[in-house]
Amino acid sequence: MTASVQQRKLGGLDVLEVPGTPDGPVVVMLHGFGANWRDLLPLHREIAAPAGTTWLFPNAPLPVQLGPFATGRAWFPIDTAALERAMATGTHRDRSKTTPVGLSAAREQVFAMLAEFGRPLGDVVLGGFSQGAMVCTEVALTSPLSVAGLVLLSGTLLHEDVWRQAATARAGLPFVQSHGRQDPLLGVAEARRLHGVLTDAGLVGELHEFNGQHEIPRPILQQVSAFLQSTVPSKPAV
Repeated sequence: MTASVQQRKLGGLDVLEVPGTPDGPVVVMLHGFGANWRDLLPLHREIAAPAGTTWLFPNAPLPVQLGPFATGRAWFPIDTAALERAMATGTHRDRSKTTPVGLSAAREQVFAMLAEFGRPLGDVVLGGFSQGAMVCTEVALTSPLSVAGLVLLSGTLLHEDVWRQAATARAGLPFVQSHGRQDPLLGVAEARRLHGVLTDAGLVGELHEFNGQHEIPRPILQQVSAFLQSTVPSKPAV
């Protein structure tokens, strides 16, 4: 951990903060299932965000036992047995009709974190990987105020009816989305359906597919850099 990274408690969540300037943009990145707040921390060095950007990397609230000597964190529980069965048969689970138990609690905790941090949501870009992308989609679509942008890395479509209706209030919201065509965990077909739900409602963004699996390759980091530079440009010095 670099000296510039600070550990905080915001809204009941443990958060790693890379401070920027008081009037600069804020980028929040939510890690995936089984990872932790340090998993995406290197992104603040690998993504070319606008000058003065503050980065927040929250730790998900739920502990996950990964093995005899390994633990991780989760935003909400998943059916690991069903996931393993799907992977064993080379199929993907369709979650579009499902509201995961714990999703609303995760949403409220992210709301509380943002509220305690105290910056206007119009300065905030919400991003996440895998399960983190699902949570930040839920937060962005159901928040009473709009965020500045949305970064969805290897996410998927959840409770389609809820998101489709909520997304109509977010017409014009910019987003960037990525997904690997060979992703064994979350199928690219479901990512395409998510993109359709968002764009049908008037959100503005592209789905960048790549030949890879459940990952964030360098070309996608470059796409996110370009998105941030165009969405939340640096404010001129006064």
